[in-house]
Amino acid sequence: MFKKLKNINRFPIIIIIMLGLILAQIAPYNTGIIENFAWRFAYWWAIGMCSWYVWGMLDNILKPVLKLPYIFVGSLVTIGMTLPLTALIIFINIVFFQETNSAASIGVFWLRLLVTSQTIYFLVYLVVANIFKTRLKQSATTSKPPRPHFLANISGDLLYITSEDHYIRIHTSSENKLILYKLNDAIKQLKMSDIEGMSIHRSHWVAKSAIKAHVKNGRKNALELINGDQLPISATYLKPLKQAEYI
Repeated sequence: MFKKLKNINRFPIIIIIMLGLILAQIAPYNTGIIENFAWRFAYWWAIGMCSWYVWGMLDNILKPVLKLPYIFVGSLVTIGMTLPLTALIIFINIVFFQETNSAASIGVFWLRLLVTSQTIYFLVYLVVANIFKTRLKQSATTSKPPRPHFLANISGDLLYITSEDHYIRIHTSSENKLILYKLNDAIKQLKMSDIEGMSIHRSHWVAKSAIKAHVKNGRKNALELINGDQLPISATYLKPLKQAEYI
């Protein structure tokens, strides 16, 4: 039970509490007759919670059926919610405050409630939409794979890298550069990046986008790259390359 309570979305409850405090303070719709502030807050809080519950039920029913942008679906749900909410408020006023209402006054009350509910809905929608938009931007920024450190000062699209003693030679679409770096360290960084590729030899790593064709000469295998270079494929790496559909 306690686990379920922890999973409840607290955001609507916080909004209902805030609105309850504001409405209890300004006391609209003649609620000033409730002199005690705590009882006035309880009155608005109870109406808010019932509204949220009814709104959620209608939302679950209409959202799968209506093929509209959600801002309009939510607006229609809010309109539907005001009908049972009007009945609830009138019932509370009759039972606890002995108020009687004519059909005309009920109609006016419903229209006022409709305008208030729609205003609150659009304000909340704008706040929530802005929060989600900010979170999506943050998520997109944080989830972007890091560019390999060894490519920091390298221009062009990476084609392949080769090991030369304690150095690696970086071949891109625009340059060819030798830097002091371990091949294994470079490959580890590439695995964490969005550059797709594989080792084809203990001294060569090739980007998938750089492969033009698989060249076979007897028992020897090689890759022809888009820049015209050819690199040998070691027998050890032949099967993994086929499984990954590189060749």
